Amino acid sequence: MNYNLRNQSNNTQQGITLVELMVAMVIGLLLTAGVLQLFSSNKQTYRVTENMSRLQENARFAMHFLTKDIRMAGYMGCAGQSSTLTNTLDDSTSSFLYGFSDIVEGFEATSSSVWAPTVDSSITSPLGGSDIIAIRGISSLSIPITGQPSNSGDCTSSASHTANIKVSDAGSLTTGDIVIATNCTNTSIFQVTNTNLVTDTVAHNTGGSVTPGNTTTNLGACYAESGQLSQMETKVFFIKNNPTTGRPSLYLKVNDKASQELVEDIENMQIIYGEDSNGDGAPNFYKPANLVDMSKVVAVRVAIVAVTFDDNVTETTNSYSILGGSTITPTDKRIRRVFTSTIVIRNRLP
Repeated sequence: MNYNLRNQSNNTQQGITLVELMVAMVIGLLLTAGVLQLFSSNKQTYRVTENMSRLQENARFAMHFLTKDIRMAGYMGCAGQSSTLTNTLDDSTSSFLYGFSDIVEGFEATSSSVWAPTVDSSITSPLGGSDIIAIRGISSLSIPITGQPSNSGDCTSSASHTANIKVSDAGSLTTGDIVIATNCTNTSIFQVTNTNLVTDTVAHNTGGSVTPGNTTTNLGACYAESGQLSQMETKVFFIKNNPTTGRPSLYLKVNDKASQELVEDIENMQIIYGEDSNGDGAPNFYKPANLVDMSKVVAVRVAIVAVTFDDNVTETTNSYSILGGSTITPTDKRIRRVFTSTIVIRNRLP
């Protein structure tokens, strides 16, 4: 009787052996490793996609700014490049900022010490090895000129050369602005020395505290009731490391104002210029800035290098070449892409 009870108790025991436990643990670890690998892979895919999207957007914006302004270099309103130009500015104080007869100029920033003293000391620490381009022309602002001198539309007397002109609205102009008057035949560049918002008059006297100042009050032509007044701009695009983040960015400087960051993570900019050597309106060759006659440049080829914000986005280093130059191999594992565009200078076409 006792034997049967003991045998029945042994038959009803349940559990797992040590081997079964180890097999279950291995299977669990494999499943966990698979889930972690899937998570890590998805996270890396997300990082790559996010960084590439940001890179492409940065490149698109950078090319938009460069293309828009290079295309319109030398725009002087309805008069165009064939008009008679009178520049009353004392550009001896800064032929770079105020030499508007040179509608496009290119420079190589081999280092900040080379760039600053020779061209414009207010552009500090441009990234060495990256090109710099200056573009000159008028802004989109256009104000009708209603009188010259200020109380009349008379262009028959010498009084039309006084230091005041009357406009439809002087509210958008301030002392020190560089402006251009044009009537589709003549153009005159001068600096505003004073504005009167009550009478909507703009003065362009000589002397005073404004820089560069005017050498004469004679604009060389009368623009009463047939002219437009617009602001002149010298725009300089260059690459510089952001002083806060240390990341390279595309910067813009307009006239004597402080430079501003336009697009971040633009690491390099290389530019070659298409010179029209035979006057047919088409470039005969593309060369760096120091090998072309800038007065004959009709097209500009720009290449920029956009880089991802995050490092370790790729498993290997990302080599590239730009505008046929030597291959560059960075030391980090960021993704870099080269974007190139050829822009025709419309105001240089026949």
